[in-house]
Amino acid sequence: MAGELAVWLNGVRIAVIERRLRMAYTDDALERNQLGVPLLCLSLPLRDEPYPQGVVRAFLDGLLPEGAARRTVARDFGVRENDTFGLIQALGRDSAGALVIQPIDEPAPTQPTTRTAERLSDDEIAELVANLPNSPLGAGGRVRISLAGVQEKLLLTRMPDGAWGRPVDNTPSTHILKPEIAAFPNAVENEAFCMRVAQHVGLDVAPVETTDVLRRKLIVVERYDRVVHDDGSVERLHQEDFCQAAGVPPDRKYEEDGGPSLRRIAGILQAVDNRDSVETLVRAVTLNVLIGNGDAHAKNYSLLHERSGALRLAPLYDLMSTLLYGDDTLAMYVDDVRRTNRVTALCLINEATRWGLTRRRAAEIIEDVLDRTPSAVAAASDEIDGVPSELSKLVNSQLAQVRSQFIVATA
Repeated sequence: MAGELAVWLNGVRIAVIERRLRMAYTDDALERNQLGVPLLCLSLPLRDEPYPQGVVRAFLDGLLPEGAARRTVARDFGVRENDTFGLIQALGRDSAGALVIQPIDEPAPTQPTTRTAERLSDDEIAELVANLPNSPLGAGGRVRISLAGVQEKLLLTRMPDGAWGRPVDNTPSTHILKPEIAAFPNAVENEAFCMRVAQHVGLDVAPVETTDVLRRKLIVVERYDRVVHDDGSVERLHQEDFCQAAGVPPDRKYEEDGGPSLRRIAGILQAVDNRDSVETLVRAVTLNVLIGNGDAHAKNYSLLHERSGALRLAPLYDLMSTLLYGDDTLAMYVDDVRRTNRVTALCLINEATRWGLTRRRAAEIIEDVLDRTPSAVAAASDEIDGVPSELSKLVNSQLAQVRSQFIVATA
């Protein structure tokens, strides 16, 4: 096992991580950037002194799979489950954002392109999907990729001719394929519908489509942190989720476990001087209440790093109605209300005003989402086959509940 890992960002080696998880920025990083910039993330701003293992571990763990997927990957690569260094060494060639993490003695990463993917047949894709419990993400052999979360998912690369390929070596993945969850019927249609509703409401979301492999349904999510050009070359876009931004480990992603609150996320957005993103957060929270998405925790919101250095709320992802399955618990509370179906218009307005918005502006944003939702539900229902009728009824019921109290809340 390597003693040190190099962290590469846009072709520049910007940091070195020691085995004990101390991290120091390189001279190249210090010469090219001003001290204090969030080169990796807000919890690790650029500085001369090394960072201790605690905050570094929280950031790196935020790049790795969680739960059973982490245990399985650790077993496959012959490292301990709690060995963050060993896991990121094994999987760090492609992860969320723009980082490439690899042993320090390896050559600099080559220019990423989809053309280096290993072309797959339909049968091979079906085999990879079927084997996800034993090979999370499709990682193994020359595929050294990582992505956070507990849900089964397969990372693939769409090649210039539209074929699917395995992201071997330094090939970046471009799409996430998530199969139907046995315990949650219609999960694929559920997520696709909710993502399309958000899109039609006017929110920026990751593009999605649905497909099936040997009669098993999957949702296909296009990665928003990848820009693929016509010649197959890929630009990785850097991002961090809000657990990473707050320096919180992923096992504390829920507010009830001590994770970030909506107010803290809004405060981070205000600190990076992005009022537009604060207002987008109001829209996103309102939409999540309407679709009954109680699983919108701090790792399901992210910050996108632009090349200019500006930070903004990333496109939304992982939107699903948990209320459809009887789960009304909120991952992050709204005006201290902890149940999705108990959030009122007054709660939404109160929450937004705690972030610094005026009541009038908060009400305008919320009302706009309420007004757009009926047509968004109709459009999404037409676009996604197999959406259970209970789901659109649930959204309309949530909408009626919030809207009925809106006039009182704004009086």
